[in-house]
Amino acid sequence: MAHTTEHGDAAKLKFRAVLDGHSMTTQQAARDVAELFASDIEGTLRERAPELASHDIHSLVLHVIERRLRMMLTMDESPAPQRRSLPVANLKPSEVIEQGKFRASLASLYRSVESNRFYCVVPAGQRNGREFPAWQFCEPVPELLQPVLVAFRGALKTGVHAFMVTTQDALNELAPAEMLAGAPFETRPSLHASQQRFLALPAMERQRKVLALAGADESMAD
Repeated sequence: MAHTTEHGDAAKLKFRAVLDGHSMTTQQAARDVAELFASDIEGTLRERAPELASHDIHSLVLHVIERRLRMMLTMDESPAPQRRSLPVANLKPSEVIEQGKFRASLASLYRSVESNRFYCVVPAGQRNGREFPAWQFCEPVPELLQPVLVAFRGALKTGVHAFMVTTQDALNELAPAEMLAGAPFETRPSLHASQQRFLALPAMERQRKVLALAGADESMAD
């Protein structure tokens, strides 16, 4: 019981450090507090359901808690003066894991494609292999992407990717990827005021617009 109390006190201190503007960043606090909670959950599983306790479970729980904490901590923060932007690079599966974009095993990353959490593409000039567009790991995209990918279930991955990164008239010449993220690609030189208003919409409203556009896009169908 004392162990749990110590974890709870540590969690409160880390949250307070962020909210009081101390040196700890939001990302650091979310990561450390998530590790505390994930360790507690893993300990409970080992006592009550040892067959469920595994490295994959710990990593997945850690990833979910950290992502939720980061969203909670940044909900009321003022926008950063520097414009947030999306990367245009594609990452090898090993790079996704090494860079901490996906906090679980390589096998779990591949399963996330099968469950439509993320998508991958075949590297240019190759017939085999796969790469993951890096933009889809930027918050809050992981929370919003799955319903869009489900809408395109069965479509060619090249077609899905083309839809995601191509500007659309219905989105004020923004790409669906930009709408989901609420941020422009790093290659976009500037934003019109109307585009800024679109990107500033609530996350669920941005997702709704992309889903509506996905449902009307007959070019994706087999």
